[in-house]
Amino acid sequence: MTISSTAATVRPAPATVEEAEAAWLAAQTLPDPEPAIRALLHPDCVVVHSAVGHIHGADEWLRYAARLGRTSQVVTYDVTVQRLGTTAVVSCLQEMHVAFVPDLTPFVIQAAVSRVWVAADTGGWQLAHLQMARRLPPG
Repeated sequence: MTISSTAATVRPAPATVEEAEAAWLAAQTLPDPEPAIRALLHPDCVVVHSAVGHIHGADEWLRYAARLGRTSQVVTYDVTVQRLGTTAVVSCLQEMHVAFVPDLTPFVIQAAVSRVWVAADTGGWQLAHLQMARRLPPG
């Protein structure tokens, strides 16, 4: 699945896990992604990421992500979804194109990703946990 800024829409509390995933990927490419991303996050969401193993709550992670630069494209491969009652675990390989320096070609980051979605009390799905591990060349 490829998502770019032209396909991005804001939809809080998506009705299905598949809609939640699509909204999450689309939100990444918005010119100002923070409101759309925040709408999808569970208040107690935890994000584990980066080569040095950051563990952030929602607010801290949003501040961190805002400093990185604009994401122009997100592509996912080999997506699997496991439903466990009111919880769903999405695992995939993900490629993000991030412009760390605005005037240069975006940098491509590949990662193995797990997203844990939970049924929201108000209906729909919210992201409760995100784990991203950068992929390195084999060897």
